[in-house]
Amino acid sequence: MVKVTVAGGSNGLGRVIARAIAATGKHEVSVLSRQAREATSENPIPALAVDYTDPENIADVLRSNGTEVVISTIGILFEDTHKSQMNLIGAAEGGYPCQLPGLEGYKGNKYKIEAAKRLQSTSMESTRFMIGFLMDYYGAPAEEPPVLPLAVVLDMENNKAAFPGTGDDKVTLTHSETIGKFVAASLDLEEWPKKSWIIGDTLTWREALGFVENARRIRFDVHFDSIDDLKASKITELPGNTPKYELVGKPFIDGMMSLWSLGFAWGWYDLTSYKKSEKTLNEMFPDLEALKFKDFVARCFGEAK
Repeated sequence: MVKVTVAGGSNGLGRVIARAIAATGKHEVSVLSRQAREATSENPIPALAVDYTDPENIADVLRSNGTEVVISTIGILFEDTHKSQMNLIGAAEGGYPCQLPGLEGYKGNKYKIEAAKRLQSTSMESTRFMIGFLMDYYGAPAEEPPVLPLAVVLDMENNKAAFPGTGDDKVTLTHSETIGKFVAASLDLEEWPKKSWIIGDTLTWREALGFVENARRIRFDVHFDSIDDLKASKITELPGNTPKYELVGKPFIDGMMSLWSLGFAWGWYDLTSYKKSEKTLNEMFPDLEALKFKDFVARCFGEAK
């Protein structure tokens, strides 16, 4: 048994991972949160109160809990969460193996680059989970994703698509259920690779749309965004994102969508082009199945007969 603490495990992808680890029955799991919470029958994973602005406090909490492995799922899109991530790495450097989920599109995110470099500069045993892009976005509204529901390339609720480039570039889409299973399984490895590849399903956006249209029994209104337009943050507006403008602002969402779309067109999220000769966690744990995109949309919307 390993004592595992998940930073950011109270919600989002972190909660999915924490629950997947707990479901194995092999390990003792806790999460870091700004407020403490005892384990209950409804939520058997306790939360440890932590001050992310204070590395010493983080280290004290981990030490008093007897934590052996730290998994960070802190979203680092903003300066404050980036500092929390860096403080966590500094605190964990005192002797805790560390795992960082990541997207192999991190090149466009300076915070992820800095966090990765900081992690590599330590003496900790560590790994980064390379997952491609989150498949969960494409189940809404039937299944809400564990993150802010955004319309990315495919607007599932409004039947509109904005293909980056030609739409023929491949992307690896991985569901949170798949991520949770393989992260949990990785705790059984004697030694972690520097990068842990989790391959859900690799396909083109045209192929993905075909599965969606078949399951939804409807045709999408398809638009194409050129590379030049994406570089200038000129992107086809998807109606599904409009309600989110009041949360983070239209310029932020447009910038994020442009960055993601450029990453799709440039192959950043096609993990099959990155992993080369390295073994994936799929290959290390062949008995674990990765959810395929076709099966996911069929589960959410039914399958055309």
